[in-house]
Amino acid sequence: MNLSLILTTGLLALQPTAEPEIQRPSGSTAAPAEDPAPAEDAAPQEAAPAEDAAPQEASPAEDVVAPAEAPAELAPAPAEPEPVAAEPVPLATPARDGERYVVSAGAGGPPFYDEADTAALRARHGIDVEPLERTEGPRWRCLIADPACGRSFEVNALAAYTYRGRQGRVDGMGEDPRWSSGRAQYDFWMNLPVMTEIAGDKLFSRMTLGPKGGLIFSDGGSTWGNLGMAFRYWMGRGRWAPTIEFSSALTFKIGERELKDVGEPKWKMTRGPLGFTADVGIGLGGFGAIVLGGQYDSPLAREEIPDEYRTSAGGAFFIGFRGNILWGGPAAAAVATHAITQRSVDTP
Repeated sequence: MNLSLILTTGLLALQPTAEPEIQRPSGSTAAPAEDPAPAEDAAPQEAAPAEDAAPQEASPAEDVVAPAEAPAELAPAPAEPEPVAAEPVPLATPARDGERYVVSAGAGGPPFYDEADTAALRARHGIDVEPLERTEGPRWRCLIADPACGRSFEVNALAAYTYRGRQGRVDGMGEDPRWSSGRAQYDFWMNLPVMTEIAGDKLFSRMTLGPKGGLIFSDGGSTWGNLGMAFRYWMGRGRWAPTIEFSSALTFKIGERELKDVGEPKWKMTRGPLGFTADVGIGLGGFGAIVLGGQYDSPLAREEIPDEYRTSAGGAFFIGFRGNILWGGPAAAAVATHAITQRSVDTP
């Protein structure tokens, strides 16, 4: 029984079976062909094209879908219209009390402001108006100091009241003498501009600095030489502009009148170490200045130096007037002080 069932199953498996029809997608379904009309009623017609024939089973090669045709060349996109620049709208500036801003039409440029607006702006920020150009030139070809000069040279004369003092004898005997005297000083200054200022199309000196040297005279035939620097600061551009002056120099004793020979005093050369002098003044243009200063003389009192060559430390304070000799007055005052000091002051 079981053997016959197994044989039957094997025979059925060996029999060929029809392959199932493969379902394939298609764009459209063909309508079924109509039955042909009877031969006697149908007129003779041409053979129908192969397209109208009944659909047959397509071959595998025909089942491949053909690639779609390339799209036609795209037409160029229409050009965008150029943007039109909008006219600039001036910004509204907040007005302050008592001020009005008016924008004037500029020729091919940004907006400009009129003179009234410029004046209001200067007043608000404390800006001076355009400086007036100086019309007059320097005097005496810059032999008198002037801010309109560049490099200049001048000769100044000083006449001053002096309070002198000197240390007592080197051996400690005696008092330290102090006395009133005078001072006459003649100096040569070279002024070199170290700070300048431009006003309009002209150049002015604001500050000058340069070397100076000269001679100093006092009572008893005391004579010193000095060599140093002179400084001047101009506080304006005019001829009579105020000035601040400062000078300092190293001093060295040149000589004095010999006081031991009472019957016939003689002036002799005196050797001495270096000293120092300085002064500060407030002036008016290149005419002159009132100065206040001092001087210190170093001692020469080493043990190996003979007594007749020894000198004591000394100094002086002075106040006077210094000015350019071309004015006449400063030179006359210095000469008069020099003469009175030599004749009327008794040196202790």
